[in-house]
Amino acid sequence: MDLKEWDDEKDRENEDGESYEPVGGRDGLIFLIDATKPMFSKDELAECPFGITLQCCKTTMLNKIVSSDRDLVGVILFGTNETRNALKVPHVVVLQDLQELNAEKIKQLLNMLKQQDFDDFTNKYGHSDDFAISDALWLCQSTFSSSQYKLSSKRILLFTNTDHPHAESQHKQHQARSKAADLGQVDVDVELLHMGSNFDPSLFYKELIQTVKGEYSDEWRLPTPSTRFEELQARLYRKDHKKRSIGRILFSLGDGVKFGVSVYNLVRTTYVPRKAWLDRTTNEVVKTSTKKFDAKTGEIMLPTELNKYQEFGFKKITFRCDEVKNLRNLSEPGLKLLGFKPDSKIKVHHHLKPSSFIYPEDGLIQGSRKLFAALLECCVARKVVPICSFTPRTNAVPSLVALLPQEEKLDDSNIQILPPGFHVIYLPYAEDIRTLNIESTSKADGEQISKATAVVKKLRFPYMPYRFDNPKLQVHWRNIEALALDYDEQPEVTDVTVPDHNYMASKLGSLAQEFLDSVYIGDYVPGGKPRTSGDRKRMTDMDNNKPKKVAKIADFGDMNDIASRGKVETLTVAELKAYLQSVGIKVTGLKKAELVTKVYEHLGMDQPS
Repeated sequence: MDLKEWDDEKDRENEDGESYEPVGGRDGLIFLIDATKPMFSKDELAECPFGITLQCCKTTMLNKIVSSDRDLVGVILFGTNETRNALKVPHVVVLQDLQELNAEKIKQLLNMLKQQDFDDFTNKYGHSDDFAISDALWLCQSTFSSSQYKLSSKRILLFTNTDHPHAESQHKQHQARSKAADLGQVDVDVELLHMGSNFDPSLFYKELIQTVKGEYSDEWRLPTPSTRFEELQARLYRKDHKKRSIGRILFSLGDGVKFGVSVYNLVRTTYVPRKAWLDRTTNEVVKTSTKKFDAKTGEIMLPTELNKYQEFGFKKITFRCDEVKNLRNLSEPGLKLLGFKPDSKIKVHHHLKPSSFIYPEDGLIQGSRKLFAALLECCVARKVVPICSFTPRTNAVPSLVALLPQEEKLDDSNIQILPPGFHVIYLPYAEDIRTLNIESTSKADGEQISKATAVVKKLRFPYMPYRFDNPKLQVHWRNIEALALDYDEQPEVTDVTVPDHNYMASKLGSLAQEFLDSVYIGDYVPGGKPRTSGDRKRMTDMDNNKPKKVAKIADFGDMNDIASRGKVETLTVAELKAYLQSVGIKVTGLKKAELVTKVYEHLGMDQPS
């Protein structure tokens, strides 16, 4: 049988797209919503916190269908007069069970949002202050435990505008703190999305959230309360995207000094989902399988019977699959420090692919956070970057990387914009670098540079990637959304990548024309239609003083000499026509072969066969 050619392009593509083994399990998310009367009080814009919360839940569900449709989502209400749940927990209603998302779940929220005053909700479920936060948290924990799927993360997003729900009951406060501690022990995370300008987290919820996350965690910091849908949605967007690590490795500083880090992908290309083939009778997804056959015998080949080869010196060097795998096993997974370089040595053109991000992981080695923080603080202070060898997993090719330090940054609402840690910048090897021999070109003068600088300054804006949606993806998903949710009209998608020329013109004023005048000379029009041969002919005909051009036959001698050497066929059609017209012979509609014959006939010579 023919040997399978050595081709690890597919392996390299997988390595670039997914550097780690996929994380097992699904994400479990429960929206725990306060349904007491204060959540239904309207503000000056006629919006109530409960309606804003439902809008956020609906938007998050739509986003999850796009990004992670296998995750489980549920909606639980507390503070209702009715009790509707399998465990009979008082004053708690399970609006939606913890299940995979579907169109019916979103339609239910859309129907609720159509109500102006939520009168139907009040009549159906009612309101009550005789509830216990501990009961609602216990029901959420039981819901996670009874799920038939393996959950890699379990999170509760708690929406409320009441800062001290159990102000008159010390017993309920103690029960809530005890249940919060239980949730922390079973890895159930709780995030508070609080609303209202007068909300004071320190009265109750600050201690509750800190108890869940642990005494030494720095993730319990609470931002200022939200008052608008956009604020709450932006905050929910950050909370919904779970900081799911794609790998945990050891960082070796040398001499046995190691600490644990988790690796994250901050940027990853999003594609339109692949189409699935369906059985036209059952409408079920068709599964495909690939089998390899011996070209001579037609027998099915087992994976152990397949080899790969690499050509070397016109000879095929064969390898078994296990030998190929061992060839890639060059080092153990982890980061190994090689040294330090000034941060100014890291150039933009060193970029190979999107960087990763590392954060300390005490789960591997206790005390990793302190050592990581010390290294980060030292690198920031001295403006240096660690240069390391990075092997993300077993049998992966080591990469040369630079660790670019990043300090924590908060906005005015005390929300974390940038986390503390290191960006893993992939550096090129010597074999990856190409040298270009580019000829020198004319350089711009001082006036042209100053005009261009003025244009650039006028058109500057703060670039933030999350403000630019992929128009192709948005059109695709909006069409799917319209079909699934039975919209009467197709949602309009705004392509934010199209420049706003009117706004740009208003910003530039006369600067754009001044820049063009300084760069383009004469009647040249940038972007204009180039002149055709017909345009040039018309311009020539308009100038009667200029003699008509004769064919460019000077390099060949005169036409008699060209014809005697049998080289008339080497002339172009334009040259042949020009010569024949100069001697008074009509050439309209003649092809090249006919033009050549006319030349020989005019000169009285025999045409070579």
